[in-house]
Amino acid sequence: MTQRQIGAIAVFSGYLLLAITVYRWQLFTHFVWTILLFKGLVPVAFVLFCWSVIRLLKLPFWTALIIPALVETASWFYIRHTIEVNQHTDRHEVGILEKWINYRDVIQFNRHFASFSPDLGYVLRPNSEGVHSSLEYSNTFKINSFGVRDDESSLDNPKLVFLGDSFTMGWGVDQNQTYADLTGRKLGIKTLNAGISSYGTYREMLLFSKIKRDSVRLVVLQYCDNDFEENEARNEPRNEPQQLTARSFANTATFNRINETYYPMRYTYFFVREKDLLKRIWTSPIQVSREIGGALSSWLHGRQLDVVTPPDIKTPAETKPQAEYFFKSVAKIRKFYKGNIVVMHLDGRYTRPEMIRAFEAQARHTGDSHLFFLHTDELLQAQDYYPVDGHIKASGHAKISDALVRMIGEKGLLTR
Repeated sequence: MTQRQIGAIAVFSGYLLLAITVYRWQLFTHFVWTILLFKGLVPVAFVLFCWSVIRLLKLPFWTALIIPALVETASWFYIRHTIEVNQHTDRHEVGILEKWINYRDVIQFNRHFASFSPDLGYVLRPNSEGVHSSLEYSNTFKINSFGVRDDESSLDNPKLVFLGDSFTMGWGVDQNQTYADLTGRKLGIKTLNAGISSYGTYREMLLFSKIKRDSVRLVVLQYCDNDFEENEARNEPRNEPQQLTARSFANTATFNRINETYYPMRYTYFFVREKDLLKRIWTSPIQVSREIGGALSSWLHGRQLDVVTPPDIKTPAETKPQAEYFFKSVAKIRKFYKGNIVVMHLDGRYTRPEMIRAFEAQARHTGDSHLFFLHTDELLQAQDYYPVDGHIKASGHAKISDALVRMIGEKGLLTR
């Protein structure tokens, strides 16, 4: 066998190993040891592939280590560029980085923060503390004995309770920057932030039923579009219960370990996998070259990508079932809480008015005079959202808090 044939086999082997990590990554998600194996195989695959190519080109061996390191560094700086140029614009254009949400550490399955619950699926681990971080933020989380992100004293006779998902919990901001904490301090009252990431309205209702409510005068109930799946499943008797088991929770927590920490070549791996480069470099080389050229041009010129992503405008056919199942969950809340509720809608990267308008229309049919609606779409701008992650920044929390304080004062929601 000639040296060139051996070199070709080495190139194929490196390419095959890289392809396994890209297209068969699910094989590595079941056990802790396979997660560690995956994190080791990714850099090895890149180095092996580079080594086999430079061997054919008769380049020095050390370039097999330098090239992957340079590519990974370039990937990191491109990500930072994309975040920076989208910070203060009227719209976000992050390209393929919108897929990064599938690569971030999910706090409700993080082994340091997550705790299984038979009826709720999970709560935040009682009395835990740690740092949750991603590309755009790094925040300390302190969890009380009830399993929510607030201090222990907030559990004793809160006057205002916040229910919601990761937006209410304060994903991406410090605890004292959440609209729950800000509102309580501005009003001078005790509040409880009972927001837990990815909870739908149904589980928010279940969680609220466990809270001592004698002192509660007002509830702020935050909705996100992805609440719909849970609300529909849990409110329909014909549906199978949509609940995590202890085993499925543990499996998901194991899978989440891939995204909890950095591993060598992680950013390059993201682009290779999400852009499907191992296939498209052969099937669509011209298109791949154009995409890379466009990304490099935007980077070198310090501007956004030359694309315009149309807004996701929901039709009445889409908002009607969401409103229907939201109010079925609200009806269950009304079985044990008759007081005032402020409803608001938040969604990733931007919030449009169609959903809250559908809720207002549905509320008129129910005749519930203790429901009030806050239009966050009139408050928030693109600059108030993290461009890549999609959650609201501290500026967004501050705007919502100010609006809540005004509404509560003008309508006397803590006294009526």
